[in-house]
Amino acid sequence: MNDTKDRLRRVLVESLRLDLAPEAVPDTGLREAVGIDSVMGLEFLIWVENEFGIQIQDEDLSVELVDSLDTLAAYVDERAARTAAARD
Repeated sequence: MNDTKDRLRRVLVESLRLDLAPEAVPDTGLREAVGIDSVMGLEFLIWVENEFGIQIQDEDLSVELVDSLDTLAAYVDERAARTAAARD
């Protein structure tokens, strides 16, 4: 999951054009730490979908998903595993 979190940090910084090193992105409290609003959150999640080759289900969209790298990394890993299993 650490590799996933590292990739998520990089995607967050790139997608939102943050003036911040990826290593400086905290694990939790992202909305407050980097000022993510609803539009920025959706943009970030679109980049996440493209980066990991997954689709985030509408019913899974939540504030918690974009506020915690731990929560998002676990979700991404689970969706990626499902996607890979479906391809096999």
